[in-house]
Amino acid sequence: MTVEAFLRFAAEMRRVPASEIQAAVDKAIETTFLEPVRHQSVDTLSKGYRHRTCFAQSIIHDPEVLILDEPTDGLDPNQKHEIRQLIRRMGETKAILFSTHILEEVEASCTRAIIIDRGRVVADGTPEELKARATNAGTVLLRASGLAGSGIRAELEKLAEAASVETVESDDKGLTARILPAKGKAGSLSAAVYGVCKDKNLTVHELKVEEGRLDLLFREITKKDAEK
Repeated sequence: MTVEAFLRFAAEMRRVPASEIQAAVDKAIETTFLEPVRHQSVDTLSKGYRHRTCFAQSIIHDPEVLILDEPTDGLDPNQKHEIRQLIRRMGETKAILFSTHILEEVEASCTRAIIIDRGRVVADGTPEELKARATNAGTVLLRASGLAGSGIRAELEKLAEAASVETVESDDKGLTARILPAKGKAGSLSAAVYGVCKDKNLTVHELKVEEGRLDLLFREITKKDAEK
């Protein structure tokens, strides 16, 4: 079957009224960018176009709810971007639920994320809320000079806002380190680190606050669960 014929068949199976089938097919093709292969046989399509064709048949009857499994699996970066944009646009008027192990998809497409481990919900929130729970959230990367690295580290370790200091590089001229925030202090750590640099007349070459990572949170949560 051609793409158009397949979509007409899908519309009939979904009981779209006969008078509305052509309009439904045209809309699905436009929505999923299938016009270039509209009259092409499905078995000759690339994986990306087949993926879009499957997506098109799932929305042919304008459902209120869409359930997708790994919606961008096997697609190239451009195709992934198109599908993510499509999901975001459709998510404005529909409920879209999809499963994925590719956590960049969650950040790119979702307004809510749930992590399930061994059949149990272990985390639930917006992607931003979940990222803030990762241990690296609020970690400060500092690269500074003007004092021996050991001296800078000693000053940083005195901070109440710092849980620990990880040295990346150190010599008699300066230090590159990651400073992990103490519990509840992620928001104030960077200011405290800058305060140390200012008080000691250090030259700051880089001061960057790390954003929490979903993949790290996933590993932390599932590892703890496995240990229990």
